[in-house]
Amino acid sequence: MGPGTHAFVRSALVGGCTSLALLAAPQPVEAAAGCTAVMGQAKATPGQLAGWFTATGRPAKLDVGILDLATMFVEEGAREGVRGDIAFAQSIVETGYFGFSPSVPPDTHNYSGIGATGGGVKGARFPDARTGVRAQVQHLRAYADPSLRSAADLHAPLVDPRFGYLVPNARTVPCWEQFGNGVWAEDPAGYGGKVLTVSQRIASFPVPRAAVVAPAPAAPEPAPVAAPAVVAPPVAPVPEAGVPLELALPAVAGEGGLVLATSPVPAVAEIVGRPASTGRSGGSPAAAAATGFTGLALLSICATLWWHGRRFSRT
Repeated sequence: MGPGTHAFVRSALVGGCTSLALLAAPQPVEAAAGCTAVMGQAKATPGQLAGWFTATGRPAKLDVGILDLATMFVEEGAREGVRGDIAFAQSIVETGYFGFSPSVPPDTHNYSGIGATGGGVKGARFPDARTGVRAQVQHLRAYADPSLRSAADLHAPLVDPRFGYLVPNARTVPCWEQFGNGVWAEDPAGYGGKVLTVSQRIASFPVPRAAVVAPAPAAPEPAPVAAPAVVAPPVAPVPEAGVPLELALPAVAGEGGLVLATSPVPAVAEIVGRPASTGRSGGSPAAAAATGFTGLALLSICATLWWHGRRFSRT
């Protein structure tokens, strides 16, 4: 063969080997038109899931609150990249709105019928609600994620007892519309469609809004308290020159009210000399002492005024 023939053969061999290698490589699975993907981020919140279920009025045979269970679905779904809100809708279909069945009773925490293959075969049993939700999510990912090759690729410890039936040998089923008729369930009448119907009802339920708490009204400012008026004690007028002292003297408290002290010294002496037992203090020694002291002070003041008055009257 000539040089040209060798080049042609070499080129054909290289091209053929490249084509075989491309055919052997795993091809990405593309979602068909109208496919509702199993994988993805939840679009409904836990509050929306729980609110929708509560609005149905169905009694739930659960050992956890419906909001707690809905939160587990969203959290475990996010961990593995599975839409936890649709997995919640699947649990509604599988358990009959959490009414369960003899083959899968409530205490199994099996919300998806894992292991209940028909003919009275009992479903798998899980120790608590979160483990049951995690097993369901892992089983869904095993169906839908072509990149999942072993349990080591999971983001949580393996709890799905039927994981090995799907990974790595089963075909990939990325869309909910493909479920049923042997995929997860033997239901030939559109198992996936039933799940999506519930999911659409949940999606149309209004998202609960956080209650807006109005701020408490401000306490009214306390009214200013007026300070008590300070009343100055009366000041005895100073007698003018040429005015008789009797006209300038103030009234003195007597037995029957106010009397005019026309004769200052005898009047004050009368007050000082009054027995303590007639006062309002009840005749106590302290009151008597106070009365005596006050009387002496008044006597001294009046005597001084009287003396000055006499000087003024002389001049």
